[in-house]
Amino acid sequence: MQKPFLTLYCIFTITVALAQPGKRYEIEDADEHFNHHNYMMALPIYKELLKHDKENATIHYKIAECYLNTNINKVEAIKYLEFYAKDPKADPNVWLKLGKAYRLANKIDLSISAFNKFKELEPKKKKIAEREIEICQYAKSLMSNPVNVSFTNLGKDINSEYADYYPWINQNESFLAFTTRRKGLTASKLEVDGYYASDIYTSKVEDGKWVKAENVGTKINSSLDEQVVGLKADGSEMLIYIDHIDKYGDIYSSVKKSGAFSKYVILPEHINEKLEHSASISPDGNTLFFVRGEDRKSQTDIFICRKLPNGNWSEPFRMGNEINTPYNEDFPYLSTDGKTLYFSSEGHNSMGGFDLFKSVWNQEDNTWSKAENLGYPVNTTDDDRSISFTADNRVGYISALRPGGQGDLDIYRIKFNDVDQKLTLYLGNITLGDSLNKPKEYISTILAVNITNNEEYIFAPNPSNGKFVMALPSGTYEILVMSDGYANVKDKLTVTDLGLSIAKENKNYKLLKQQ
Repeated sequence: MQKPFLTLYCIFTITVALAQPGKRYEIEDADEHFNHHNYMMALPIYKELLKHDKENATIHYKIAECYLNTNINKVEAIKYLEFYAKDPKADPNVWLKLGKAYRLANKIDLSISAFNKFKELEPKKKKIAEREIEICQYAKSLMSNPVNVSFTNLGKDINSEYADYYPWINQNESFLAFTTRRKGLTASKLEVDGYYASDIYTSKVEDGKWVKAENVGTKINSSLDEQVVGLKADGSEMLIYIDHIDKYGDIYSSVKKSGAFSKYVILPEHINEKLEHSASISPDGNTLFFVRGEDRKSQTDIFICRKLPNGNWSEPFRMGNEINTPYNEDFPYLSTDGKTLYFSSEGHNSMGGFDLFKSVWNQEDNTWSKAENLGYPVNTTDDDRSISFTADNRVGYISALRPGGQGDLDIYRIKFNDVDQKLTLYLGNITLGDSLNKPKEYISTILAVNITNNEEYIFAPNPSNGKFVMALPSGTYEILVMSDGYANVKDKLTVTDLGLSIAKENKNYKLLKQQ
């Protein structure tokens, strides 16, 4: 469950069983789970009770609440809210809930109608309704002009049937750290909210793909809750949020030593002064961005502090209104260019919940630019909380609920297709015949055919020495090397899209005389 921090002050473990056909349940059974925010367990019980009491408006409403507070299928809440709204005694807040549910389903006009109904019934709360309507208008505008991106689910080696979120990559896209609520070595029992404790997992790229994610280890993970909330550009330092029985609301640091992350150390007290729960450190290690709230109910803002000549952190200060709003901000992330700040916010021109934004630092004016929404479908009408980028800003990593996922929040790789796409340069030599009988000229051709779309690329080696350069975008290719009087050479290349925009590989081919 993707949250800025967990809502558990005290951690309990419980043994639970889903509602079983034929078993008799009372409303108190469901309400107990519901009141502990264990919507996963409350939902099947309420649905079982509804079979025997189909006109019970209260049960309809609580089923809707369960759907809205889980990642099972939020739009399923609509039909239950619509039923409840017909009850003459219905709480007017149902129209606020229904408006949000319609928006989650991208039914924007119905959403606006529901918010107008809420404003009519609750005139003293019209500002709430007007803000929701404003958000709907932003959603319509952004959805009418989508950005050119493609999504790739990282698959079962990274994602699980549980919530996987807060992905952070290093600048050359070779290391990944993320938070998960899957069952594992350090998370073996369900918590009171129906999920396993949050742990940090990592992965790395081998042979052009992400290997199976692993628990980062017991120096960081425990049976309680740990979340990775930031990663230095070179992957050498993780920033961690911890929610334990005796401590919460603080940011910690873990530095990589001899290939492994060390035991975390708390950041200084003047940074962890209130409730802090996400942070980012600049590539040079001299600037820290973090999120602070006065308490769990107050709004959150982004703060900044800088490294002093003595190596200590300066006093933090709240960033200006170009970044912060009267609503919540979260997850600042400074790009490797040192001037582009990405963050999430419920303010600005959000299209629903938290949206992802960017702002650029103008060194001459000492100002940040107006926050720019990253657009749809990077942002959705649901919460979009964090993003991290490769050094060329060609690829980002997010967590999202999308069709075809593993069952809850999954980690996705987003490729921004309007940014120059990656090319891999293959540098090598063509050898014709044997070393004792070198030809005077190396007249040959290399043909590369993409096996997916049949697109052809032709390369001609230098005729004086046989040296060549092949520049290929990502894909799988059939390679054919040809020269008159010599036997053809066939090869197959898989060019990965992972990593920086230009990569170099060595490749040589030897052609033998035809017999």
